[in-house]
Amino acid sequence: MKRLLIVTAMVVSAAFAVPAQADDHEEELDFIEQFEGYMNISEKFLNLAKRTDAAVFFAVEGIVEIHEDRGEQAKAIPMLQKVLESYPDNQAVRNVIRFKLRDLYRETGQTDLALAELQTLIEENR
Repeated sequence: MKRLLIVTAMVVSAAFAVPAQADDHEEELDFIEQFEGYMNISEKFLNLAKRTDAAVFFAVEGIVEIHEDRGEQAKAIPMLQKVLESYPDNQAVRNVIRFKLRDLYRETGQTDLALAELQTLIEENR
């Protein structure tokens, strides 16, 4: 009888231990899958950073986001204008910056300047 109780206890313990191990294994596989996904995304961002237009886009977004978070959108405008001056021959970069400037002018109530950015954008892309 004692032997039967020990065997029964071992079987019951094993039965409850297997799902826990399976859950741990599933969690580990999920983590590995997520990690691989993050690494793939990181690699894509690294490749984008090698492209001037993409790198400038990320920089412009960062500049604007910092100032928007502080409620100081107008302070981003001169910074973007400096970036714009740095790329006189890269139309893709200029387009990104001009669209962002247009947004900032509109958000800060400078609609005339927002329209002027659009006009300049059209003229530069003819």
